[in-house]
Amino acid sequence: MSWSEAALVSAACWTVSGLGYGVLAALDEPQLSPAPLIGVGLAQWFFAYHRCWRGAVAACLAGFVVLFGLVDILRPGLGRYVADALATGVASTFALTVFTLVDRASRRRHGAASRPG
Repeated sequence: MSWSEAALVSAACWTVSGLGYGVLAALDEPQLSPAPLIGVGLAQWFFAYHRCWRGAVAACLAGFVVLFGLVDILRPGLGRYVADALATGVASTFALTVFTLVDRASRRRHGAASRPG
């Protein structure tokens, strides 16, 4: 997976996060979240283009840790909607970074193993 593709997907996640939380704030719906939409979108992208299971597991774990950690840190100072939007964007970016690193490392390892010595 290329870094430019990761950046493009990350930008899409930030867009959905910002617009989603903006709409929810305007509607005053604090119990709803666009985070599941981002998760489903990332899952569809994964199954359609990149099936690196190690990368997916590492990215999911990293994304959840960052998301829930940042929400707890940011909410008291920024409020629910802004904190959740920022935490969701950062978590998706971090998860995509981890996924890209693991995917690239896996490809290098498999490429080196398949070359004749």
